[in-house]
Amino acid sequence: MCVGLNIGGALFSLTSLAAGLTGPSLPIAMIVSSIPVMLTVLPYSMFTSAWPTTSATYRYSQLLSPTLAVVSGLTLFTCIMIGGQPLFSLTFGLYLSKLVPVSPVLTGLIVLTTFYLVNLFGIRLTGGVQTILFFVLLSALFLYIALGMGHIDLAYFSNPFPHGIGGLMAASGLLFTFCAGGLFVIDLGGEIIRAEKNFPRALLLGMIIVVIIYALIHVITVGSVGWTALKGKTLITVAREFMGPVALSYFIIGGALVACATTINIIFSIASRGLLVISEDGILPSFLGRVNERFGTPHWGLTVSYLICAISLVTVPSLMFFGSMLNFGLILSISVVCLSAIGVMGRFPGIYERSGLSVSLGTIKFVSYIIVIMNTLIFLFFSIVLKKVTLLFFGIILCTYLYSLTKKQVLASIKAKHMADFS
Repeated sequence: MCVGLNIGGALFSLTSLAAGLTGPSLPIAMIVSSIPVMLTVLPYSMFTSAWPTTSATYRYSQLLSPTLAVVSGLTLFTCIMIGGQPLFSLTFGLYLSKLVPVSPVLTGLIVLTTFYLVNLFGIRLTGGVQTILFFVLLSALFLYIALGMGHIDLAYFSNPFPHGIGGLMAASGLLFTFCAGGLFVIDLGGEIIRAEKNFPRALLLGMIIVVIIYALIHVITVGSVGWTALKGKTLITVAREFMGPVALSYFIIGGALVACATTINIIFSIASRGLLVISEDGILPSFLGRVNERFGTPHWGLTVSYLICAISLVTVPSLMFFGSMLNFGLILSISVVCLSAIGVMGRFPGIYERSGLSVSLGTIKFVSYIIVIMNTLIFLFFSIVLKKVTLLFFGIILCTYLYSLTKKQVLASIKAKHMADFS
């Protein structure tokens, strides 16, 4: 699930857009964006080892500030529903349209509906489907790497920074989701066997696998056709350079379509459970947390999530808009959890002691500061390029904050509970 969240539709929808921002330095931009995410494994491992729980990102943020947790959680949910899920659904449709003449938006709506229904039947079915699709996806990506290695032309890497460092950092912001998405598998902590041991291993191993695969794919992508040839194109343009008809069809189906499917599948699981937890706290209407007795799924929360995704997909079919909203939400949420890790050191030292990590408190604190600083820099460069989307993002933050003010008494009780539980 961790790797499936990372190697998703973003690879097939945002790679060419990022290449347009940074040029031949696309692999470097990906590595830059992965550094804060790789470092984030440390504070995340501390939390998951000590306190594996459902909607963990939201819960860990509460340790810093219940109000900030609500703002961050609802903002991330909104960004994923109007950005992430429509991004992967539309990408699915765009790639399928290369094989058969179909409407990308209509196809995206169908695949979105399909995985909404899959998730209604519970986490066991969701996880089983995810495992099967994951291995199909890896085989397609390895085929792309194996056939493409011999077609790299180093001449395409001359003048690696045509748009300067600003372009590199802006591309890093767009590529942030390439590795960051896998961190949110911790939000299923309440349903994972031996989560306190399995999560730290899955996070570290998952990130290493993903960074290696992405680095190879990006080198081949730029090195095979040149970054200028990617403008307005998909990875199919690159794959045609070294793949025959059969291999290309398998890459589209087993790679692009399955990548989008795995991401849509698991995001529905995480988002619906996030609504469940927040509604149980009394922040959102209680009906969003109602659980189907037979399948154990928050069916109303899942349905609301699906409807928001579908409306966004139909009304704003833009890859750049979808990708930008998704990355803004991820950067904010991860930064808040890392700030929470810094605050935990002084307020709730028992969490660190319970985690059993061999790394010192000072190291975790230092790493968390580095992550927040890097995320801030990436956000600033990215927001300069996307002015209108940035304004919308801050508008969402303002709305969620104003909403949180209406829940002051509830948030005060949550703070008191955490103080009692972890002091």
